[in-house]
Amino acid sequence: MARHLNRCPSGFGETPSPQPEPEHKARELEQEIVALRGTLNEEIRQRLSLITDIGQLKKRTQLGDEWTAKVGDVLNALKKCINEETDSRCVDVERCKVDINRLMREYERIEAWRLEMTTRFNRLDGIIGKEGEEKPKDAKLVMIESRLNFLQTEVENLRLEQKRKSCEEMQPVNGLSGKSEAAIEELESKMQTVDMVLEDHHNTIRIFQDEVRNQMFDLRGEIDPMRLVVQEQLDKQAKLDYELKGVLNTVNESEDVNEKMQKTLEKYRRETYYTKQSLDDLKVHLQHQEKLVVIQSTDGHLIWRIDQFDKRFKESQQSEFMLKSPLFSNRPFGYTLRLEASLNGIGTWRGRNMIVGLVVVNGFYDSLLEWPCVLSGTITLRDQPEDRSKQRVNYSRSIVARRKHQSNDKNQNIHIPHPVLRSEHYIRDDVIFLEVRIDQCT
Repeated sequence: MARHLNRCPSGFGETPSPQPEPEHKARELEQEIVALRGTLNEEIRQRLSLITDIGQLKKRTQLGDEWTAKVGDVLNALKKCINEETDSRCVDVERCKVDINRLMREYERIEAWRLEMTTRFNRLDGIIGKEGEEKPKDAKLVMIESRLNFLQTEVENLRLEQKRKSCEEMQPVNGLSGKSEAAIEELESKMQTVDMVLEDHHNTIRIFQDEVRNQMFDLRGEIDPMRLVVQEQLDKQAKLDYELKGVLNTVNESEDVNEKMQKTLEKYRRETYYTKQSLDDLKVHLQHQEKLVVIQSTDGHLIWRIDQFDKRFKESQQSEFMLKSPLFSNRPFGYTLRLEASLNGIGTWRGRNMIVGLVVVNGFYDSLLEWPCVLSGTITLRDQPEDRSKQRVNYSRSIVARRKHQSNDKNQNIHIPHPVLRSEHYIRDDVIFLEVRIDQCT
C-alpha cells in the first residue's frame, strides 16, 4: 500500500491519465531531451558570454584605474611644473623691476651729466665768441704796424736824402737842418709812442692768448674725464639694454611655456573627464552584468540542484540550518525570489519532514513594483529514475510566497516526509532537484 501510494497519481491530487504507447512515449522523451539539451546549451552559451563580458569589464576597469592613476601623476607633475614656473616668473619679474629701477637711476645720472655738459659747452661757446670779438683789435694792431713801417721807410728816406744833400753842398744850412732835425725828432717820438702802443697791444694779446690756452687746457682736462664717464655710462646703458632684452625674452618664453602647459593641462583635464565618464559607464554596465549573473532566471522558473545531500542533511540535524537557492524573478524587472529549504525540518516538523518555502527578498526594482504582492506557484521534487523510459514520479505541491522576515502562514511552506524523500529516485548520486514555477502575480 505504501508503494502504491508513492506511485499513484491520486495521492498527489492528480487525475490518472491514460498511459501512452511506448513508441509515442519514447518520441516525447527524445523531444524533451533535445529541448533540454538546447536549453542547456543556450544556458551554457549565455553563461560563457556573461563570464567573457565580466572578464573584459574587469580588464577595462583595471585599465581605467591605471589610466586614471597615470593621468593623476601627470596632472600632479604639471601642477608642480606650473608652480615652479610661476615662482621663477615671479623671481624674474622682481629682477626686472630691480633692473628697471637701476636703469632709471642710470638714466637720471646720464641726464644730469648731459645737462652739465651742455652748460659747459655753452660756456665754452661764450668764451669763443668773446675771442671772436677781440679779432678786430688784432686787425687794428696790424694796421698800426703797417703805418709804423711806412713811417720808418719815410724816415730812412729822409735820412738818405739829408746825407746826400750834405754831401752835395758840404755846407751847413742852419734853417733847413733845423727843420729836418725837428721833423726827425717828431717822427722818432711818434715812433716811440707807436712802439709803446704796439708793445702794450702785444702784451695784452699775449696775456689773452695765454688765458685762452689755460682755459682750453683746463676744459680739455675736464672734458676728457667727462668723455670717459659718458662712454662708461653709454656702455652701462648698452649692457643694461642687453640684459633687459634678455629678461624680456625670458619673460616671453616663460609666458609661452606657461600657455603651452595650460593647453596641455586642459587637454589632460578633458581626457580625464572622458576617461572618468567611460569608467562610470563601465561600472554601470558591470553592475548590470553582476545583477544579471546573480539573477539566475527572469521567467519565474528555477531548477535548484542541492549537492552533497547526506552532508547537508547531517548539518541540518545538528542545527536548524536553512539552505538558500540562487535568486530568480517572476518576470524581467519583477519581484526577486528564492527558495529556502530545511532538510531535517524545523519546529514540530523537525526530524520528520523536509520543509521548503518560497521567499520574496529585496530586489533591484522594488521601488517600481506594487506592494503588498501575492505570488503563488508550484514546487516540485524531481524524480531521477535510472531508466529514462519509465514514467517519472514527481512530488509537487502548491505554495504561496511570503516576504522575508514575515511569519509563516498557511500554504507558505510545503512538507515532504523523509520516507517520501528517500523513496523512488528523488535522491541520486547524493543530489536532489527542486523545481519552482510561479503561476501568477498581482
